[in-house]
Amino acid sequence: MKQKKINFKKYADAHEETELIGKDGIKIQVRNHISYADKIQMAKDVIENCVMIHDDSCCYESHMIYAEKIKAMVKYYTNVPVDNADASEVADFVINNDLIAGIREYIHDDYYEAEDIYITLMNMVVDTYTDDVSLKKAIKTSFGFLFNGEDITESLAKAELTKDTMFKALDAINKKEQEVNGGELTVGGKILNFAKRE
Repeated sequence: MKQKKINFKKYADAHEETELIGKDGIKIQVRNHISYADKIQMAKDVIENCVMIHDDSCCYESHMIYAEKIKAMVKYYTNVPVDNADASEVADFVINNDLIAGIREYIHDDYYEAEDIYITLMNMVVDTYTDDVSLKKAIKTSFGFLFNGEDITESLAKAELTKDTMFKALDAINKKEQEVNGGELTVGGKILNFAKRE
């Protein structure tokens, strides 16, 4: 049986729209569906604006998650331009104009798919961070005595600098030896010969 070619893009872009009127008379268009790619980007937007990762800590601004989710919902499901707006201002706009309930009701099922993606991505961020910190701690615990309590990256940088300094000093000694001994390298008065033996 021959399968008919499917235009997947058509389904990603398929949606219906409705118009909502806010308390102050502002009219907005709301779509009931966004593509899976937009749902992923919507979740990433919220995470990028709420999660802060520093050396040994990962935290998120829990007080901003609600506002960031509302901003993302308005950005992706409505025609309201919010890219340069502060998340709390967008939240105030839709809440104070009695638009939030209408938006949520119209996008209900589709939005929960986006929420599931957000939860999955947030868990991945936390797991990745936790694994990274655990690895750093395991290395410090296992090999920390080698670094005298220093950060490993600092110790490795110092070791590289020490190696470079040592090679420069040896090179200077070799040049001095060659000048003193007419081009022959000596150690303790004995001539070193690096020629291949036959």
